[in-house]
Amino acid sequence: MKKINFIILIFLMFINIFAKTGVEKQVEKIREEFTKINSEKNYKVESIYDVSGEILMEYYRKNGELKKVIRHLSIPIKDVITEYYLNDDKVFFVYSSDTMYEMDENGMPDYKKFKKIEKRYYFNKENLIRYIENGKIYDKANIPERSRYIEDDVEILKTTLELEEEGKSLN
Repeated sequence: MKKINFIILIFLMFINIFAKTGVEKQVEKIREEFTKINSEKNYKVESIYDVSGEILMEYYRKNGELKKVIRHLSIPIKDVITEYYLNDDKVFFVYSSDTMYEMDENGMPDYKKFKKIEKRYYFNKENLIRYIENGKIYDKANIPERSRYIEDDVEILKTTLELEEEGKSLN
């Protein structure tokens, strides 16, 4: 009996060690590409402000190819920074940091008191495969009703063309 339990235990450990999910493998590749883009130097950076000065789009190009776009939205009560990472003209990863400031007794933002929400979106061929919000991980099938993601998805631009159009619309 001990021998059978030992064999079952070894089998389960083997499965656990070597059976990385398809999502894990894809996320690993995405992280490698993310690291590569952020470690490269000498990007040609184009910055475009909207007329109100609330939105700044920064386009990072290497050899003419768009690799990264950073969208800054800054209004008195909120700062949102969204970073788009591209490969082959498609967004594969999005990082968003949303900082909301509390108001003081005079109705002014108190920049010392804030709430921050961080979101990470991992895409494979334009399909969301993982969503992380403040450290909580959701993979494909278990993204909770996708309600928050669907709301955010309106804001998530997925291709070079969409990102370029966003910049043109600011002028």
